[in-house]
Amino acid sequence: MGRMGLPVPQPESNDLLSEPGPLRRLGFLPGFVCRRFLSQVRMDPGAIEHLRGLAARGSIVYVMRYRSLVDYMLVAYVLLREGLPLPEFVSDVPSLLLRPLGEVLRTLSERLRQRRALRGAARHDQDRDRCQRLVGEGKPTLIFMRSRSPGLQIFGSRRVALQRVRSGTDYLREIVHAGLSSGQEVFLVPLAVLRGRGYRRKESRLATLVYSVQEAPGDVKRLLSLLWNARETSITVGKHVQLNELVRQHGNEGEERIVRRLARALQIFLYREEKLVWGPALLPKERIRQMVVHTEELALLIAQLARQQNQPQAKLWKTAERYFDEMAANFQGSYFTILEFAFNRIWPRIFQGFDYRGLDDVIECAKQHPVVLVPCHRSHFDYLILSYLFHLNYLSPPHIAAGINLSFWPLGPLFRGAGAYFIRRSFEDNELYKSVFRSYLAYLIREGYTQEFFIEGGRSRTGKILTPKMGVLSAIVNAYIGGARSDLYFVPVSIQYGRVVEEESYSRELVGAEKEKESLLGLLKARTVLRQKRGTVYVTFAAPISLREVLGERKELFRDSGDNPPVEEQKRRFIQKLGFRLLRDVNAVTVAGATSVSSTVLLSSPRAAWRYADFLSSAQSLLHFLRHEQVALTASLERNANDFLENLAFLESGGLIKRLPNDGVVIHVPAEKRMALDFYKNNILHFFLLPALLTRGLLRNLRGAALRDDVHWWLELYRWEFPLPEREEISAQLGRLLEYYRAIGALGAGDRIAVEHPFVRTTAGLLDNFCEAYWETGRTLSQIDGGAVALKVFLETARKRYDTGLLLGEVKRPEGKSTVTLENAVNRYAEMGLAAVDRKGKDRLVRQGSRADVLAPTLDRLAAALDADNRAASFGEQR
Repeated sequence: MGRMGLPVPQPESNDLLSEPGPLRRLGFLPGFVCRRFLSQVRMDPGAIEHLRGLAARGSIVYVMRYRSLVDYMLVAYVLLREGLPLPEFVSDVPSLLLRPLGEVLRTLSERLRQRRALRGAARHDQDRDRCQRLVGEGKPTLIFMRSRSPGLQIFGSRRVALQRVRSGTDYLREIVHAGLSSGQEVFLVPLAVLRGRGYRRKESRLATLVYSVQEAPGDVKRLLSLLWNARETSITVGKHVQLNELVRQHGNEGEERIVRRLARALQIFLYREEKLVWGPALLPKERIRQMVVHTEELALLIAQLARQQNQPQAKLWKTAERYFDEMAANFQGSYFTILEFAFNRIWPRIFQGFDYRGLDDVIECAKQHPVVLVPCHRSHFDYLILSYLFHLNYLSPPHIAAGINLSFWPLGPLFRGAGAYFIRRSFEDNELYKSVFRSYLAYLIREGYTQEFFIEGGRSRTGKILTPKMGVLSAIVNAYIGGARSDLYFVPVSIQYGRVVEEESYSRELVGAEKEKESLLGLLKARTVLRQKRGTVYVTFAAPISLREVLGERKELFRDSGDNPPVEEQKRRFIQKLGFRLLRDVNAVTVAGATSVSSTVLLSSPRAAWRYADFLSSAQSLLHFLRHEQVALTASLERNANDFLENLAFLESGGLIKRLPNDGVVIHVPAEKRMALDFYKNNILHFFLLPALLTRGLLRNLRGAALRDDVHWWLELYRWEFPLPEREEISAQLGRLLEYYRAIGALGAGDRIAVEHPFVRTTAGLLDNFCEAYWETGRTLSQIDGGAVALKVFLETARKRYDTGLLLGEVKRPEGKSTVTLENAVNRYAEMGLAAVDRKGKDRLVRQGSRADVLAPTLDRLAAALDADNRAASFGEQR
């Protein structure tokens, strides 16, 4: 087959002259339309090579969903452009209209001369015979599975017209028969023409024309939609069906059963490809409100609340509807277009690149079941990135659970139009709000929308995964258990930045500054972020998790439990375990970047400066370990592997470090910048959690069971800091780490620790900021004499003690006084019984717990660890 415009050899054919031969080029008018308006229509290069390979092995049968002369024109143009086999037969469309005028006139003349202008059933039968013969000869063909509804038939048989609506099955029957009788390899290849992006709103005529394709629009509407969306149109090639293989698998079912199985498989693929782009039909918000609010469950709750609160039910119904309006998204293409316009202009001014991995697996899952994206949350840009990524890849963007604080004007309406729905930070005591929220989530799942929620709740100011909040996850699991869908997939997502836009505000908030409320004024002030490049953004999708698989037989148990407390507790533990698994999977696919490695090295010691040679040896020791653990590395880290000079220049240009010439290069970390660097250290700290604890124990000369027990003790203490590995896996991981230490020379003869080894020197103090924070928190707790202190006051007191400790040299890591870490220490001590946290209205009060007598030995252990670590650090400095 030649390229577009080049002659194609005319194959021999047994057809009468009244039947035109294979299409060699488009006529003037269709060719002009395609070249002028449709030249940017895409087909994946991999799919093109795949089709060439199939053509070399046998006969290709292209299969499309709905009969359309316009779709055939587009497919023919793209196949000609790419030099792919064109069909020599096309079902149920007047393909003669696309040919050059001379060929049209000659064919019509022959038909008139031979009086062969057959119509109706006779023509259909002749076409079926011709299709069968061409397939048997190994020639490419194209069939449409369905045509439009025939409507009112003034002329001809309505029965015949209805039969032709599903004529694809008739042609499949002939193709199967031809393939079986000829022994020819036959490959059925689904093709889907996907125009534009999603946002299919039933009540909007403009949206129907511009953004979507209805079930079976006419060719005029198809052409208008195609011309409008030409830049965003693609031809998707589905997984081929090898006819001989299908027959081998199901040959005992008979030919007719095989035909039905084949027709169903092709129709399902074509439907799923379209749904993936357009998503479920978007109903008017008023109708969605009716479906969400006016349910049997809400009716029962409102009747109960009316009795308990002595209120009229009508007032409660209005309140429920107001909750829905406050909450619900109002997905519209026009809003997303505005947001995309702004995003495309802001993005290049802030970030240098965009790298994403693992999306293909998500796409395959979304074709079958709803997908729930569960990304980490480190920046306000997180809200936009996944929607933009889906939009970029011609996928229906997700509905996003966002905090009500982001509903401020003017971004609130834009976010809502782009798929965000807004929920309150806390509504545990509001049963009506909770019920409306759960009903809305169940609606989204039932209708098959892709969703996105941040399991950490708010943004992580520390750069480290936060403890999961189970509210949204619990609502999704309960909706699934209730039968909303047969399955759904959770997809953990890691989003990382070279540098986050909120870097400075995070540093201020972590040492006690009040969080600024989102507003238009704050948005205008934030335009200063456009003046500095923030590196590359990395998005990595973990392997999707099937909820049906992880639940197994427990789905029926949980569904039928009623109010059985033991079963409810079992479900609560299941949801909690699933939440931590999602966070571990986010951490597992985190991409290690140069900034994170540099920050980890620079903060591994309390000293303010590093000689470049020492820094480089430590950085390369961490990089060696990451490679050993098969952690994905950014392109920046690969480029910096030899000298890290590019990354040091990047950090220096951002004001995070200074490079001083002094007998070689000295890297200085200003004390006020340690908190900012800690954010990037925490991005990858989970990879070094076990090595840091192992090094700590080895430096104390612990071995065997004593070493394992020590590691377990610290892991339990830090359970609010990290999503911990499963307990049964820890011993095996420690064993592998010890082998690694031996292999790199960090453990010598008799398992003697090599204190001077760069990996030992670097990992020894990686967790000291947490140890110091927990120690100072415990000391502050020990000073509470029987009373209770407001949590805010307690944290401020702990920070002041920490500042005093820094001056006295009792603690050495300024990043340890993070409000988040100090509060985590309070929560962990409360779990251990060392502290108690009570609620008084909206306030939280801290007092000593029932096991306060264990606080002193805990503090002694922390102090001993810090003393041992300081000695090890001093030894390294003396080198």
